[in-house]
Amino acid sequence: MSAIADRVFAGIALLGLAVPALALAEHFPGNDMVESTAAELAATIEKRHAELETDHQALYALVDQLLLPRFDMWAGGRNILPEQWESLTPDQRERFVNGFYNYLVASYGDLLLYFKPSTLRVLPYTGDPTQSPAHVHTIITMNDRTEVKVDFVVFEHGGEWRVIDIVAEGVSYVRTYRSQFSVDVDTDGIDSVSTWFEQQAAQRTTPAKTSH
Repeated sequence: MSAIADRVFAGIALLGLAVPALALAEHFPGNDMVESTAAELAATIEKRHAELETDHQALYALVDQLLLPRFDMWAGGRNILPEQWESLTPDQRERFVNGFYNYLVASYGDLLLYFKPSTLRVLPYTGDPTQSPAHVHTIITMNDRTEVKVDFVVFEHGGEWRVIDIVAEGVSYVRTYRSQFSVDVDTDGIDSVSTWFEQQAAQRTTPAKTSH
């Protein structure tokens, strides 16, 4: 994976929703979800920047409040471990998903502080608005002004659209983490991987639970 893609994953696996959008070529609720979340997120960060910069727990609570409901972490966990998922107990699945989420927040949540509304542009939707899953096309502008094409893969369930994958420069974050953690699960076991997540997150964030 390229250095640019790695940087993009770090910043958007949890927090890549900030954006005034272009006019839509086709109305698409998935775009609406990204835009509305982004507007609230950007406004909150601007208003509370000083507080969030010094209070990590407040920042992580903001991620829980605004971003977690927009990401289907359970679908992500299932897609990261497709070969092992059915053999896991419900408790093992829940521990893996919660651990993975808290690992991401602890590792990359602080990048929210450097995210500006102008960093991400949502492009007009030109596909079939009834398609699910679908891609919300965006462009991320890095600090060095490099522009990177990033797709949020969204899925509709029960009338709600949620992000199930992120594709940067053609590289899927689900596939990237699958290649990393699937091997670890096969080698060391699911409990070992979940313990590693928990240890990485323990020093910086209070574990949250993801509903499904």
